[in-house]
Amino acid sequence: MMLGELIAKLDQPGMAMAVLSSLDGDLAEEIGRRAAAASMTPADFAAGAVREFIERGDDDLWFQLLTVMRRAEDPSLAAIRTILEWVAASDRA
Repeated sequence: MMLGELIAKLDQPGMAMAVLSSLDGDLAEEIGRRAAAASMTPADFAAGAVREFIERGDDDLWFQLLTVMRRAEDPSLAAIRTILEWVAASDRA
């Protein structure tokens, strides 16, 4: 699935939960904590975080993301995971 398609489908609870279930335990827990703090479901939080990155990510982050995607077996899923890792890391900083 192309990245744009995956992002568009993140509003579908089943798709968002599939993405979240693919995350490692620590990252999934951090996304869950951030979602609870924002009074959101983890799926809604993840979808919003990805959209915010798409709208506001700087050129350096996009270059890094494209590098991750180029090396991944599933580039779209790798991109979503990477964005969520960045969100979790920035929230802890």
